[in-house]
Amino acid sequence: MKDFSFWKEYDGASEGSGRSEKIWLQNPDTGQIGLFKFKKDIDTTDNISECIAYDLACILGIPCAKFEVGMYEGREGSMSYNILKKPDQILVEGIHFIMLMYPKYNPELFIDTMTSHRYSIEMIKKAIERFVPIDDLLKMLMFDYLIGNSDRHQNNWAILIENGKMQWSPLYDNSSSLCAYISEKNIPNYMGKDKNRWNSLIDTKSKSLIRCRENDEKRPTHLEVLKYLKENYFEDTYIFAENIVSLLTEENIYRILDLYSEDGLSEKKKMLILKFLLDKIKMMNYIYFGEEE
Repeated sequence: MKDFSFWKEYDGASEGSGRSEKIWLQNPDTGQIGLFKFKKDIDTTDNISECIAYDLACILGIPCAKFEVGMYEGREGSMSYNILKKPDQILVEGIHFIMLMYPKYNPELFIDTMTSHRYSIEMIKKAIERFVPIDDLLKMLMFDYLIGNSDRHQNNWAILIENGKMQWSPLYDNSSSLCAYISEKNIPNYMGKDKNRWNSLIDTKSKSLIRCRENDEKRPTHLEVLKYLKENYFEDTYIFAENIVSLLTEENIYRILDLYSEDGLSEKKKMLILKFLLDKIKMMNYIYFGEEE
């Protein structure tokens, strides 16, 4: 595991203003900048979820901040290398665009207090469509379905600005995904004969922070979001769905999982994540193309 303890604290970068404990660091030898996010708990794998999400994104061709498992001053975590590659690049988090459209938006309650519109696909679409195409938003939502990302709040996505031109930022902050908070001792409970328990992991309790419609009160499951995308944006999303189904084979997924040592990711956890992803892909294949393996 890479040790980042010789890196120095750095002031001057902005992305990833979420809730996790983190620190900006700079390599004193190369000047490289990164955001080190500390692992939430001794029994979680959120630091590795970040890295696996990056590996999956690379296969699918989605721009994503590079992550690497590591340690800083004796504590485990993951390093997210700076998204900004040029001095004239600016990263503007989603909250800024939402507030332009909804000045009374409450980021703690995920609701606009003037209209009662909630943080949703519809809200985000209205906020960004005059600045960037929505294609990358739709891909992010499908990727979040795949990995089960439960924490895509308004500071966990952004738009890059360079010389007046705007584009969707590479994804970042994917830690609340890929079974990160299932402890080692609870894995057998999900991998056993209790199908309801397993279904809660891949569907009924796999909830999106982003609602579908502005007036939806309850958080949808990721599967409900996927169905909404299929029903409303099929022409914009079916090719990406095809890519997920065809590229993320069992062999390719396990090749990614096998990159991580037993110390960080046990064989039991690898099998859990593998089954999780394969079943998510199977459901996507059925929802989009009516095919079952």
